[in-house]
Amino acid sequence: MTSSRSVGVLAALVTFFAGLVAVLLVAGLARPTPGPGDTAARDDVTTGLPASATAAPGAAPAAVDGEVTVELVSSQPAVARPGGTVTLTVRVTNGRETALEGSRLDLGVHWRPVTSRDDLAAWSGSTSTTTASRQLVEDVGKVPAGDTVERDLELDVDILDLAEDAPWGPREMSVSVVDQAESTLDVLHTFLLYAPEGSAPDPVGISVVAPVTGPAVPVTPDGTEEAGDTDGASTAGTTDTTDGTGDEPATTGYADELASLTADGGRLSALADAATPDGDAPGITLAADPALVSAAQASDDAASAAWAARLVDGSVPEVAALPAFDPDLGALAHADVSSADVRAATNAVGTLGDTWRTPASWDLTLAWPQGRPDVATLGAARDARVDHVVVGDGLAPRGDAPATARTAVATPGGKVSALVADDHLSDVVASLTTDDSAPTPGEAAQRLLADAAVLAVEQADATGGGDPLRLLAAVPRGWTPDVDAVHQVLAALDQAGWSDVVPLAETIDTPATDTPRDDLPGAEPDGAELKPASVRALSDARRSVAGFATVADDPAALTAPVGQDLVAPLAVAYRDARDMRSEAVSTAVAQASALRQGISVVERTTVTLISDNGQLPVLVRNDLPTDATVTVVLRPDDPRLKIETRPTVVVPAGRSADVPVQVRAIGSGNVTITVEALAPSGATAAAPTTFDVRVRAGWETVGTAVIAAAIGVLFIAGIWRSVRRARRRGRPTAGDSADAGSTAAEAAPPVDAATAADGAPPGVDRPAEAPRPVHQPPEDDRA
Repeated sequence: MTSSRSVGVLAALVTFFAGLVAVLLVAGLARPTPGPGDTAARDDVTTGLPASATAAPGAAPAAVDGEVTVELVSSQPAVARPGGTVTLTVRVTNGRETALEGSRLDLGVHWRPVTSRDDLAAWSGSTSTTTASRQLVEDVGKVPAGDTVERDLELDVDILDLAEDAPWGPREMSVSVVDQAESTLDVLHTFLLYAPEGSAPDPVGISVVAPVTGPAVPVTPDGTEEAGDTDGASTAGTTDTTDGTGDEPATTGYADELASLTADGGRLSALADAATPDGDAPGITLAADPALVSAAQASDDAASAAWAARLVDGSVPEVAALPAFDPDLGALAHADVSSADVRAATNAVGTLGDTWRTPASWDLTLAWPQGRPDVATLGAARDARVDHVVVGDGLAPRGDAPATARTAVATPGGKVSALVADDHLSDVVASLTTDDSAPTPGEAAQRLLADAAVLAVEQADATGGGDPLRLLAAVPRGWTPDVDAVHQVLAALDQAGWSDVVPLAETIDTPATDTPRDDLPGAEPDGAELKPASVRALSDARRSVAGFATVADDPAALTAPVGQDLVAPLAVAYRDARDMRSEAVSTAVAQASALRQGISVVERTTVTLISDNGQLPVLVRNDLPTDATVTVVLRPDDPRLKIETRPTVVVPAGRSADVPVQVRAIGSGNVTITVEALAPSGATAAAPTTFDVRVRAGWETVGTAVIAAAIGVLFIAGIWRSVRRARRRGRPTAGDSADAGSTAAEAAPPVDAATAADGAPPGVDRPAEAPRPVHQPPEDDRA
């Protein structure tokens, strides 16, 4: 009985295990044909990745140690089709000090298509050793220490058991390096693009745009003292004008750095190369800082001048203009300055003056805020009156829905056109650098092709063949592209049936979709921005200089150097040079003040005004390098003196001019007059001065009458004296007559009575009476 019971138990166990084997076999048949030594993949509940992301049995769970790496060189053809063969060329690098022997390459491909862009990013960015279902094994062979070998893996597409009606799209693919001990040394995560004939959806358009900006432009003192720190740091003493080495001026250092950047192999040179089409490879779009290009044009360095020529003569097909000096829109937005101040700080032509003329081909203007902008920053971009704003971070479509790059964003001042960069595309393109960590062109191309494939499917599902989807890949400032890699990747995208590389203008012309997007914060300042007080100080100085400059016939020529200095500290590049930025702000403000001191009113001493009407002369000095037109205005502190005129004169450069001002006195007293010299704009052209005037109204009339009366009295007195002198000379006085009679009596003889009677002596004939002499006045009186 015991024996029969044991036999029954044994039979039950055999039946159970037989059923289990049958279930496993059925499950295995539901999967693609496994490669040698492979087992069916399973969903990994630990990592949350799909089943293909798990490690094959026997693979060590340890992470890649970095000593041995595997990279994808190319995948030919880029698209796998039924009945075809895909050849993957991979590169294995042995960074160990000993040779690598007995290792193998495992090629894995998952059967299920990837339909989510987040899943794409998770797979391609994974640093784990998880692999897809193994389909092919290839020996690596011996790899000497420090050496690299390339191996071809030929994949028969049909072994994937993907029928003609299999879903179109990318599949997860992995290439792993496994040593003799079954330890995974490195894993490459990439994609296989499967597309049955005629199954690809309409292509999506992708534009690539890169900012062309340079280092922070130094602001050096021009013989002026600093105006004090306006950015929170002390700048006592003289400004350091070196480039950090203490050996040479900062301006020289900037010129040298510009020459290095534009030389062959430099960052700016590489950007121009990446923007220039090469055979079947299209170029990218550049958004250039006009101040940087202008400086290169004026440079003595041949390479810099040649680089600038490429951007302005049409060699680079599409160039958009940024505001000059690449000002930080976030700093302007958060400083509470006026729209006019924002416009002045972002007006390239107004800032650069005659040193810059925008090329005709630069018919597009862009603003490019740093980082994730807020609504206030987009409002500042609207005040700048640019065509569009590039949003490199933020405004992503909700729910991973497809949306064209262009959208409208509401700001307090109105809507602004925003070009929203796609995060996934931008990250891949930005990784195409010369850094050791950069992906190979083959890896980047497969990732972008997979991304575009998912987008194309989403586009078809969302629009039903309506407006095409236009996306934007935007790289960060300071990007140094691997030109060859960029051209290879763009060529692969442009030649694929489901993606096209299009100019930025085409993306802009595509109607915006109404896809919901993530909101932007209202106002969220970045700690790296220039402080609001400094921004306002620069804006106030710029406004004052602009008003003052109207004294010149060509205001832009007068203010160009100072105007540029007042914008340069706002540059985004100064975020990484804050100490230098603080000095730049204080120096620029000081130099603006020095320019406004070029015209002065010479001080004078007290003036006495004794007439009812008169002129007060004002001496104006012009130390500017150009003739200056000023209006002299007198402002008395007492109404007893009225100012009749406000004369406008042109004072020659380096000269002084007397300016007479007509005044009228209506009372006497002491008056203090303030003298102002105004520019044609009405702004103050010279620091006001004062002088005192002693007003003695009517003194001139009274004085004239007194002088006239005195002259009359003197005239009459003179006549009287002349008459008296004449009388004394022409007739004797009574005393003289008496003396004469006495003398005659004594000398005359005695006379008789008869003689006495007729007046003659007796016996003497009476002589004829002599004529009486006529009195003649003196010669002076006759005259």
